Amino acid sequence: MIKLALYKSLNSFDLDINLHLESFTIAGIFGPSGSGKSTLLRCISGLEGEQSVYINDKSVHHLPTEQRGVTLQVQSCPLFPHLDVAGNLAFTQKHCFNRQTDLTEQKVIDALELHPLLKRNVQSLSGGERQRVVFARTLLAGQKLIILDEPFSALDWPLRFKTLSTLSELAATFTIKFIIVSHSLKELLFCCDTLVQLNNGKVINHGPSAQVAKAIYANNKQAPLSLINFQIITFDEKYGVYLLKLHKSEQQLFALPSAVEQGNKLILECEQISVSAEMPLNTNNSNVLICSLHSAELIDKTWQLTLDVDGQSLCCLLSPRVWDQNNYKVGNTLYATIHNLE
Repeated sequence: MIKLALYKSLNSFDLDINLHLESFTIAGIFGPSGSGKSTLLRCISGLEGEQSVYINDKSVHHLPTEQRGVTLQVQSCPLFPHLDVAGNLAFTQKHCFNRQTDLTEQKVIDALELHPLLKRNVQSLSGGERQRVVFARTLLAGQKLIILDEPFSALDWPLRFKTLSTLSELAATFTIKFIIVSHSLKELLFCCDTLVQLNNGKVINHGPSAQVAKAIYANNKQAPLSLINFQIITFDEKYGVYLLKLHKSEQQLFALPSAVEQGNKLILECEQISVSAEMPLNTNNSNVLICSLHSAELIDKTWQLTLDVDGQSLCCLLSPRVWDQNNYKVGNTLYATIHNLE
């Protein structure tokens, strides 16, 4: 639990935040540049003077950063240039005290697949490699609350999703809570269970990540993304595709490795989803899911449909003509075809 009552006068606006995060594992902070995201993180960490901050029902107003049980990873976090990657990790492991987790150096190296980098001089690392090493060092500080400011912006999307999946696994295995700032709503939606939206120093929305993201997409007149949790059943070597089973469902999909190896979630654009009132028969696509129409809303002359697939949500778009022709009603059983997975 984190409870905040923050006020700080900034150059162009005042940071004025009252926020209570009762239950979360990974919370995302989203907002435009200059909205107060980084300052919020610094307040939680104790780097912006005395502010009203409660962590796990304990007031930490007057505690310095090192006594708050918090690790803050800032955007430009330096590595020791005279040490190789292994030396940087070993230094952190040796010199961080009051550790609250049993994350060892070897566990972190294995989780982030850093073995090929260990003997490298840090000055030879790419931007993405450097961010992974910095994140490893942050984990080795051993705190139960880790705050990350744009931690993976230099990683390409496949590696970013893979690292975010690892972060989620570490959170579950070692009971670590993360707060992540990012300009990418796609990134936050992928890993966060809770989302906080900031603008001009104030919280304008917070709650379950899917709910807040949907509102952000609607306000910006953007088509929302859909995320589907899955389990891998098997890999078909003959056709080079995975057979997936949806989480808490018996429905299945086929997907290429490029769609699966980014983690245990599929990220689907609205354009990848089409819907029909009857099971498609004359189609080469075997990825059809039975669903029900949860809601429909006319946004900017396009119908936005939210479909329920055994407890998970899909979003797709329909033109007014197609909507009127089919006369869909909330609660109808529909069939969603997923394109471009195999």
